[in-house]
Amino acid sequence: MKIIIVGGGISGLATYLYLRKLLPDPPSSSSPHTIHIYESHRPQNTLSSDTQDTARNATSISALSSSTQTVGGGLGVSPNGMRILHDISPSLHGAVTAQGFPCEKFIFMGENGCTLGVAPAGDKGGYEGPSGREEVCVSSLRGGLWACLKSHVDETYGGDVVRYETVASTRPAAAGKKTVVVFEAGREEEADLVVGADGVKSAVRRGLLGDGNFEPIYTGASGIGGVIHGPLPARVTDNKAMVFTFGRRGFFGYASSAPAAANSLMWWSTFDTDSVPSKTTNLDPDDIKAGLQDRHGGAADPVVRDIISRAEVQSIYPTWVMPDLPHWGENGTVLIGDAAHALSPTTGQGASQALEDAQTLALLLAETLKKAYSENDAEVQEDASVERKQKAALALTLKLLYQIRHGRVAAIRERGKKMDRGKKNMGVVEEYAMYCFLKLMMLFTPIAKYVLGDVNAELYNWSAKAEVQKALAALDGERAEA
Repeated sequence: MKIIIVGGGISGLATYLYLRKLLPDPPSSSSPHTIHIYESHRPQNTLSSDTQDTARNATSISALSSSTQTVGGGLGVSPNGMRILHDISPSLHGAVTAQGFPCEKFIFMGENGCTLGVAPAGDKGGYEGPSGREEVCVSSLRGGLWACLKSHVDETYGGDVVRYETVASTRPAAAGKKTVVVFEAGREEEADLVVGADGVKSAVRRGLLGDGNFEPIYTGASGIGGVIHGPLPARVTDNKAMVFTFGRRGFFGYASSAPAAANSLMWWSTFDTDSVPSKTTNLDPDDIKAGLQDRHGGAADPVVRDIISRAEVQSIYPTWVMPDLPHWGENGTVLIGDAAHALSPTTGQGASQALEDAQTLALLLAETLKKAYSENDAEVQEDASVERKQKAALALTLKLLYQIRHGRVAAIRERGKKMDRGKKNMGVVEEYAMYCFLKLMMLFTPIAKYVLGDVNAELYNWSAKAEVQKALAALDGERAEA
């Protein structure tokens, strides 16, 4: 079976690692599985000679494809995502943790300086139960997480896995044919499975669902962010925390992007913009700073004011989300990560949901192939029979992937929409009403769970392994009854 992954970002690399780890070998007479990644842009190494071993500085964010970017280049890998990294490899989990900043708390503040509440940033063993390994959210530069995944791929499987060539479009498999990947240079390549891990502007999605259909939607908000260097705020180091500040004209957050000793503070600001900014890069830093001052200059938190005074950024990031798709794959093509379900940054789940996609896809394909290869068939050693079984396993995998993942992602998307309302421009009455609501929810957690549900349990305790087993067992039950 030949698999092509389009997109060498977080979701593409994680998918590669999981497929290589889990896919069973085909019958001895058949060719082994081959998996390649195609990425549009070759990352530019920006390491100084004395920091070659520091993954968080391994690449220039601007050199990576659009599927690897976020506001200011920072993110948080939630406990559910960290657990998946550990499942790929304990050493990978250790590398991601070591280059980032493990956060034990989320601190929520009002722009007036009032602390609205503190929430745990970890779980108590997740779906593994009380005896399971506790995980916390790890804040990191996106390039740091990407570099850890890329290094793990290179060290485990060699440095030629990622091929730097731009994919222009794809043609889903017609009857009796394979999926075709069309490159910008005009070259074409066939594959049994094409995985679209190429972000919100996915070329694979256009090939699957039609050009102009199901395009990303602008949320009406944009973001600015960056990293400043210097002693970290005590609120971050003493509490091992991410800090989130709600205000009348936007939202501001900050957290360490690396181990505390690195003194690297990442920050981000989200604010209303009625239309997509006409220009998003190479902007005047003074203009951006003036906008930040206008929106957040009155914040009581001196850290916010200090960040604004020192900010030197030239880019604005419009926030895009994906509409609900009718399916994520068929006929030898599948979408994962942002290509299938780009989420609002408010959810804090972008990277972690991409990792869940990669794990679920690989688990499903591994289990369906194992069953196909083990079936009693006099022609099992014949290439035509093996290819037929692989095609059936792929079709079932893509059907079950959507069945398992769609509802979970949709629920997270809807929760993100509700949370985004707290980042919109508002009047003073709305502002203080929001403060009161958030403070009450934080003070009285039983009421919060009744109103909002147990958000942490819903996010962190989901198990791809359990859901795959459940789906396959239900399918076996249906077959037995037929």
